[in-house]
Amino acid sequence: MSKPRTAGGTMFETGDVIINGAIAAILAGAVNLAFPWSRQRLRFLVVGVATFLGFIAWNLVISHANATGLDVDSQFLDLSWQDVGSGVLAFAASTLSLGIVEREEPALRCTIAAGVAGVAAMTFDIFVL
Repeated sequence: MSKPRTAGGTMFETGDVIINGAIAAILAGAVNLAFPWSRQRLRFLVVGVATFLGFIAWNLVISHANATGLDVDSQFLDLSWQDVGSGVLAFAASTLSLGIVEREEPALRCTIAAGVAGVAAMTFDIFVL
């Protein structure tokens, strides 16, 4: 069952997307704090900012495109393509950001940190938008 749309024709209010993006960013950064590598050189902040940007970019685009078909939850996992997209964009933005900022680090570490951010953003998004 899809979630109700607002009267303005968009799926989500812009303010809600920004607030939830900030919360997803805080969660992604906080989870990354568990890894010693992420605490060095404030890498968890890079992940947090990238998660915020990826999360809001995805949700604002699909909201203003009125892509309601992406916001239908699966009957088994309570997970929609909109939720998955939030995680994928958080992962992609985090991977790109860490790749730019941490050019000398092994790709595996950057990918793990970005993967954690993507899972955190997706899991959070299941419950909010």
